[in-house]
Amino acid sequence: MKKILSGLMCLCIAFMFTACSTESSVTTETTVSVSTNELQDLIEKGDKSLDAGKFDEAIKNYDEALKIDSESAYAYNARGIAYSQKGDYDNAIKDFSQTIKLEPKDAQGYSNRGLAYTQKGETKKALEDFNKAIELDPKYVQTYNNRGTLYVSTNENEKAIVDFKKAIELDPNNKDAQNNLKKLSQ
Repeated sequence: MKKILSGLMCLCIAFMFTACSTESSVTTETTVSVSTNELQDLIEKGDKSLDAGKFDEAIKNYDEALKIDSESAYAYNARGIAYSQKGDYDNAIKDFSQTIKLEPKDAQGYSNRGLAYTQKGETKKALEDFNKAIELDPKYVQTYNNRGTLYVSTNENEKAIVDFKKAIELDPNNKDAQNNLKKLSQ
C-alpha cells in the first residue's frame, strides 16, 4: 500500500511540474508576442519622428525599442541615422558599429558609418567603410554616391566621376549622383 501511495505521489508531483512548465511556456509566448508588438510600435514611431525631423523624439523611441530587444540591428541603425541628422557623429558611429557587429554582412551599416566618418573629417575610415559596403553589396547605389562625394572632398575628382557614373548606371534616376556629376563637369 505504501508503494502505491508513494507511486501516486510521484505521479502527482510529476504532473504538477509538467503543468507549471506548460504554464510558464504560455506566459513566455504571450510576453514575447506583446514585446514584439511593442517593439514594432516603437520602431514605427521612431521612423515617423525621424521622417518628420524630430530627431530627439526618434532617438527616445529607438532607445525604448532597444530596451525590449538589445540586438535589433534595425533600431541601432535608425538611431544612428537620427544621431547623424542631429550632428552627433560620435554616437552615430557607435550605433552603426553596433549595427555592423549584429549584421556584419549588411552593407548599410558600413555605408552609414562611412557617412558619419566623412562628416567628422575622418576620410581614411570613411573610405574603408564605403569600400567594405561596396564589397558586400556592389549594387548598393547610395554608397557609390557617398564615396564619390568623399573623393570630391579629397580632390580625387576622376575617382568621384567613376563612382557617380556607377551610381547612375545602377539607378538612372538617382538625382544625387546626377547633380554631383553635373557639378564636377562644370
